[in-house]
Amino acid sequence: MRPCAAVLTLLLGWCVLGALGSGCAAGVAGRIPPAAFQFHEVVSRSGRGGGGWKVAQTTITLTRVSHTQPVQAQCDVEIGVPLKNKKGIVSDVVAQGAAAMAADEAARLALGRRPATSAELCLLFLAHMRSLLETKVPGVRVRRFIEPGIPQTKFVPE
Repeated sequence: MRPCAAVLTLLLGWCVLGALGSGCAAGVAGRIPPAAFQFHEVVSRSGRGGGGWKVAQTTITLTRVSHTQPVQAQCDVEIGVPLKNKKGIVSDVVAQGAAAMAADEAARLALGRRPATSAELCLLFLAHMRSLLETKVPGVRVRRFIEPGIPQTKFVPE
C-alpha cells in the first residue's frame, strides 16, 4: 500500500470511529417486539357492525447515546384499536405487529430529530407512531396512558 493511501485509510477509520463515538451514527439498538403490546378488551363488540375497543399500554424507554446531547425518555404509550373496523376484524396479532413496526420506525424518526428534552422526545415519538399506525389500522388511537385498569408492559432495550 502506498504511504498516501495508508494515511487516507487511517484518517477515514478515525472519522468513522469519531462519528460512532459521538452518537452521530444512525441506528436503533433494540427492536421493540410485538409482545410488548398486550391488548385488553375494554368495550365488547355487539351486533353485526363495527364496534368494540381494545387497548395496550406500554412504557418504552428511548435512549440517544451522545457525548454532546444525550437524552433518555420513558414514554407511556397507549394504543387503542377497534375490535372491528372497515377492513374487518382487527386481531391481536395484527395489532401487535403493526404497533411494533410503527414503534421501531417512530423511535428512529424521533431520535433522528435530536430533541433536547425527554418530554420533546416522547411527544415526537407519539406523533410519529400515530401517523404510521393510522395508515395500517384505521380507527387507531395513540396517546399517553388514559384508560384506567389496563395491565402495563415495559420495554427497555438492552
